[in-house]
Order: sequence, then C-alpha cells, then structure tokens
Amino acid sequence: MKTSTLFIIFVLIIFLVRFERKKEPLPPLIVNPVEVDTPKPVQNIARHYDLEVPKAGEAEDLVRKQHTKIKQVSQLGENARYGYFVTNYNQQIFAYAKSATSNEMYFVNGYLNGFVPYKVDNMWVILQYLQTRLKYQLDEVGYNDRKEVWQTAKESYVKLRGDCEDHALLLADWLIGLGYDARVVVGTAKSSGKTPVGHAWVVLFNEGNEYLLEATKKSKWNAIPLASTQPNYFPKYMFNRTEFWVNEGTILTTNYADEKWKKSGKFIPHNPYYKDLENMASSSQ
Repeated sequence: MKTSTLFIIFVLIIFLVRFERKKEPLPPLIVNPVEVDTPKPVQNIARHYDLEVPKAGEAEDLVRKQHTKIKQVSQLGENARYGYFVTNYNQQIFAYAKSATSNEMYFVNGYLNGFVPYKVDNMWVILQYLQTRLKYQLDEVGYNDRKEVWQTAKESYVKLRGDCEDHALLLADWLIGLGYDARVVVGTAKSSGKTPVGHAWVVLFNEGNEYLLEATKKSKWNAIPLASTQPNYFPKYMFNRTEFWVNEGTILTTNYADEKWKKSGKFIPHNPYYKDLENMASSSQ
C-alpha cells in the first residue's frame, strides 16, 4: 500500500474519532439549583433564657399548697451557703436549693433546664459521651476551693468537666429531653467496702422497670443494670424538672417506685420559655 493511501486512511480515522466524541451527551444543565437550607433557631432566645443559667422559680409545698421563694447566700448562715433544704410544718422536706457557678442559689429542679445537645436514637450514645468526653473533677479543684458548686447540663457539656451531680444532671436532662422518665437521685454510695459518701446518680423508669445509671462511670458500658441489683446506693431524695420526692422509708431500698417515695414538692419556674421548651420537646416526639 502506498504511503499516500496510508496517510489518507489515518486522517479518516482521526476524523471519525473526533466525530464520535462530539456525539457524547453533555452533562444536564441545572436550571433551578437547590439551595442548602441554613439551620435557623425556633426563636430568638433572650439572654435570660441562656441554658447555662439554671431556671429561677418557686417551690410549692404539696401539703399546704404554699409557695416558697429562693434565699440567696447573703440571707444564709455559713452552714447553708452551699445549699439548704426547705421543710413544711411537719418537717417534711419539699425543696432543695444549691449554689450555682454564679454563687447564686437555685432550687435543684432548675438545674434541669431543658438542654439537649443533639438528638440520638438510643441512650448508649449519651452514656458513651459521658464515659469518654466528660472529665471527673471535684468542685474545690475547678472553683477555687468552693466545696460545693452545681453546674447546669450545658455548663458541664461546654466545660467537659464536673463531679457526680454535674454528670447526673447532664445525663438526666438529656434523657428527659428525649422523652425518657429520668430523675436525679441524691444520697450516699459506697464502693469496695468503703464508708458511704455523698453522691448523685440517675434512675430511669422504663416499661415498669427501674434502672440505675452511674453517670460518672468511665469504663465501658456492657449493660444497664436494674436498680434492684445495686445495693451500694443509698437514696434520700430524687427530682426531675418539676417534681421533688423524699424517701420516707429506709435508705437501704433499691425500689425507687414504691409508696415510701413521697412526692412532696413541685417546682414552678418563673419564666414561661421553659414551659414552651417542654411543649416543643413533647410535640417533636
């Protein structure tokens, strides 16, 4: 075959290849591109709605149906500057107040102020978060020798540290926000035969059972124990966002639902936003 013939064939091949490439379809044009939605708050929350601040409110004695206002540190003696109980004429405790990071007093229910960092499908995610992210630290270490300081759930989440009640408040507030019946329990506990010391933990009520959640647990969770299997916890009081219970039976109990638990107080927040928050949480479930 002559060289000129080969050259003509080569040119034809190049032309055909280019022609085929021109026939390839182009990517479709985006006529109406979809914009990414930017998350927006449900409403603008004023500064006094800041969830790092406990809820302010009054405590109601369910026996006498009377309300009690909080007392501030300047009104209290030396023994009560970190916290105090409120009793009725029967000497029954119906409210408990503790000192916040601001050095102001709030009823303990107010520390459960509706903080839910993010939605999760199950509580294992929350337990793992507390186990791996939250550092246990005594109050007197983190707050310049103040012996007792309570943090809200959001404060503990932001600071990534806290002691037993701070862990328990974050765990309970998160669970309550997801629709669980969770309560913070205050009492004493012991480990390895030691003398019981002041402690706080969470009890979860679910499908007729009570589960004890040790919020300061830093080892891996393999199961959530029934409260009835945890005899080294000695409960005295428990509370959620709005109610306060007193253990009128023995502190040796492992039953958190029996008749010896007396609902003695109710917390009434001053600010209506928190009621709206609870309504939004319930409507989203």
